[in-house]
Amino acid sequence: MIEFTKHAILQPPTDEEIVLLGEKDPKLLSELHRAHEGRIRAAQEDPLRYGFELPGWGRIREALQDYNEVITFGGNRSGKTTGCAKLLMQTVTSCNDGHVVCFSQNADTSIKVQQSAVWEMMPKEFRKKTKSIDGYINYSMQNGFTGSSFIFPDTRTRVDFKTYTQFSNNQTILEGFEFGFNECNAMNALNIGAWLDEYLGDAALVNTLRFRLATRNSRMLLGFTPIDGFTPFVSEYLKGAETLQVREAELLERDVPVQQYSPSRDAGIVYLHSDENPFGGYDRIAKDLKNSSEDEILVRAYGVPVKSMTSLLPMFSTSVNVLSNEPNRHGMQMPDFTDKKHYTCYHIVDPAGARNFSCIWAAVSYDNVYIIREWPDRDTYGEWAIFGDPKWKFGPAAKKIGLDIGSYVSLFEEIEEELNIEVQERVGDSRYFARENENNEDLFTVFADYDMHFIPSSGKHEDTGIAALDEWFAYNPDAELDKANSPVCYIDSSCKNLIDSLLNYSAQGKSDEPLKDFFDLMRYLRMMNAGDGPDHYDKDLLQQQPKKGGY
Repeated sequence: MIEFTKHAILQPPTDEEIVLLGEKDPKLLSELHRAHEGRIRAAQEDPLRYGFELPGWGRIREALQDYNEVITFGGNRSGKTTGCAKLLMQTVTSCNDGHVVCFSQNADTSIKVQQSAVWEMMPKEFRKKTKSIDGYINYSMQNGFTGSSFIFPDTRTRVDFKTYTQFSNNQTILEGFEFGFNECNAMNALNIGAWLDEYLGDAALVNTLRFRLATRNSRMLLGFTPIDGFTPFVSEYLKGAETLQVREAELLERDVPVQQYSPSRDAGIVYLHSDENPFGGYDRIAKDLKNSSEDEILVRAYGVPVKSMTSLLPMFSTSVNVLSNEPNRHGMQMPDFTDKKHYTCYHIVDPAGARNFSCIWAAVSYDNVYIIREWPDRDTYGEWAIFGDPKWKFGPAAKKIGLDIGSYVSLFEEIEEELNIEVQERVGDSRYFARENENNEDLFTVFADYDMHFIPSSGKHEDTGIAALDEWFAYNPDAELDKANSPVCYIDSSCKNLIDSLLNYSAQGKSDEPLKDFFDLMRYLRMMNAGDGPDHYDKDLLQQQPKKGGY
């Protein structure tokens, strides 16, 4: 009996159908077999022209037609690198007299991953040593392309392979070059000038490339795998991302994004899902993830970043710890913290001389802490911290608006009236509040003159406060969230500057100093009562009610 090669996409006839067709029309069966085997062989021998297209690759192509920059995130075995290599080679074979640069982490990953993927997409007739006036191609599995470069003969296009290490050692290696194409033969051909695979760096290389791509109006394609978390640079793409297209996530039984727009970068964001690649062993991946946490599934199966790789609070998750007035997927939402019997409110302030004061308000129950408001809030004043090149810098929200202490008192009272809360206790940064002015008065005294009283924050070492704060976000991510298995602390979704700080602060001194202000506010709150944290006071019972956990 004729045997059909098993294939992830092509469906051969069943054994019963083969027998039946062999009896009734053996010639048709033979032609069907020849077509089936030929299609598979053609895809293997020349994947650029005849290979099978994955859905995610089409999304990348669409995004590159609309935006100058596209960043792609992929789940395990989602085909991200293969797809990027195919799109790159389609450009190289369709556009004339171009120059493309490809970046990888180091020489080893460049040869074994990026150059190997590009070679697999080389047209069949050029998968041999080629040397002519217009082109040069020489490749080996051991060393990749000779000279880390090749020139495609038909289009006289040069492709160079470089590493992030080379750029960090010498940032002038791209000076004088123009990347991309002036002319493309094929309709709707993509003018890709640069491909950065698994980009872990800051904005320096990307900013340099932008100027090198501008002359020829070419595109930049970036790839990133978020398994270990995202970098501050990547977070800039994700900040305020607008979802354009979603797809059902089978393992989560809800929709997740597959295409987004990044307003902060004016760029496209594309997600490649593991189950969209029939060649990637998805059944095994799904089985391995069966009892994993939601965050683990989001990252590994759907390429959705959930945390910063530099965060000091690895358990903090925007999908769990950030709430709004609408129930989230776990059925949780911000409570009615105006119920004074069940919630005690606190106010934490970190002053600064050259910047605005930063503040948060918290509502504390028997079991939980809810951060209900920040100031300055991002929606009104903008970002407190912005990722720069190569370190964080203060944003528009930090710029002083000229408030004196009396004005701050009025502002705080106005916010508390708007929230309909009564503050039980106020905490101020112990060092700054204790500084005396020209009248030998410190901030404790000046605020008290306006009948607003503060106590000093704990003076314990920062590491102690960070460890204690980490406890507030701890829970078992592999078990279902319930009253027994849930974090202590939640943050209102409007507190965007605070959320950014918790996600990205890594205590690297001047490099991320702007993130420290809001992070410190949380630390001061956590270290109240000698490290036990703030308490809820039931005024009817006239006693304090400790929360679960504590340092």
